[in-house]
Amino acid sequence: MKRQQIRVIAEVATLVGLAIVLDIIAGLFSPFKYGGSISPAMLPIFIIAFRRGWKSGLLAGFIFAILQLITLGSGVFTWIIDPTPWKILGVLFLDYIIPFTLLGVAGLFKNPFKNWKSFVLGIVVASVIRYICHGLSGVLVWYTYAEAVGLNPWFYSFIVYNLPYMAASLGFCLILGLMLYNRNIWDYHLETVK
Repeated sequence: MKRQQIRVIAEVATLVGLAIVLDIIAGLFSPFKYGGSISPAMLPIFIIAFRRGWKSGLLAGFIFAILQLITLGSGVFTWIIDPTPWKILGVLFLDYIIPFTLLGVAGLFKNPFKNWKSFVLGIVVASVIRYICHGLSGVLVWYTYAEAVGLNPWFYSFIVYNLPYMAASLGFCLILGLMLYNRNIWDYHLETVK
């Protein structure tokens, strides 16, 4: 194995581990009892995508999704009122695999460490993709919770439930990311390979 590959693997492992720890800590204080939390956990995945490219970003997001499913998500399945196979697959893919893997698309933006607009745009686009996935999961799988409170499932999922924590998480990642961006901390004196 090449030295560069080892560096990338080590960086992915370290930052995915950091993302999991941040998400576990944020989950301890989350007011969202059915899932989701206000967390900067996406930021380490964005950094991998920016530093190592979208392929490494997708890989890191996929690993993050699997680890999050194992550490935090296993209890989510007990909340499904009608646990049919398609609902379980819906949760698996729309709440975990697809949204967290696709955080890696942030790496598609050019020169994010030299152009703050690319940095911000990458974070925003990837976060919106995650938000859409969670919103669709709410409509397709979790609609009974909307019906229980007398709301339209689309409105409940996209506005009432998922928008508050996703907007706050996006804001958290942007503020923290730009604070660190202004200090040029992303370089950490390692060569970037894409």
